[in-house]
Amino acid sequence: MATALVHIALLAYTAGAAAFLGWLVRPVSRLVTAGRALLFAGLLLHLASFVAAHNGLTGAGFGSGVWKGGQLFSLLAAFVVAGYLALDLRYRMPVAGAFVAPFTVAVMVPAHLVQSRARAIAPELTHSVALAVHVGAATLGSAALALAFGLAVLYLVSEQQLKSKHPGRLFARLPSLELIDRVGYQLAVWGFVFLSLAIATGSLASRESSGPAMPLAPKEGFAILAWALFAALIQARLVAGWRGRRVAILVVAGFVLLVGTYAGLLSAAPQVSQVALR
Repeated sequence: MATALVHIALLAYTAGAAAFLGWLVRPVSRLVTAGRALLFAGLLLHLASFVAAHNGLTGAGFGSGVWKGGQLFSLLAAFVVAGYLALDLRYRMPVAGAFVAPFTVAVMVPAHLVQSRARAIAPELTHSVALAVHVGAATLGSAALALAFGLAVLYLVSEQQLKSKHPGRLFARLPSLELIDRVGYQLAVWGFVFLSLAIATGSLASRESSGPAMPLAPKEGFAILAWALFAALIQARLVAGWRGRRVAILVVAGFVLLVGTYAGLLSAAPQVSQVALR
């Protein structure tokens, strides 16, 4: 049942992506309406699949002895869609849907159609509150930063279109640069807050599993570098008044570092005595 629900959700996300991309080519309002409805329907089915499989935190490892990388990526995709729909409800950014919907499909396909190996979780962590908070904070932070990344790319494209002597048809459908900059920065701040919480609770979970000795693996290194970059971004915004292009470039760079964390998460073979979800 859960597998069928998630596959139908993936089809809805794919159809939503097609609708938003079609709107970029031909700006018909009903395509945006259809895209939003399909993403919302896909999200409901996606969340229902977690309930049907008794997933939730158990599916991400909490209360379970094993985890699969696909489960975390699936949870991340659901959070990104939910975040976009809330953002779109407030600011009406259909052009951002043309980024979010394909991104969601790109995350969902390997998460559910490519077999991933189950990995053991340390027995000390199977009911760890620190691990549960770590997974939730990391997912929320990654979703916020994924949306901030999308808006940063949108800002850079918008700026390039504005400077062009012959802006394309896409320019007429782009939000104002001020709005993109402001909302993108707010998302980056929230992403930084949740990333900070994820790093702190990940350290606590690591201590629960392996004691005071906490070797720094590449995935932790990428997470700390991303955290430091977003901290510098916020400082530059508040103190030096950075806006626009420089902030967008830093957001893109920070998200690339965060992707390195997830790449390290999938490539590393965690030992039973180590934190499996950092």
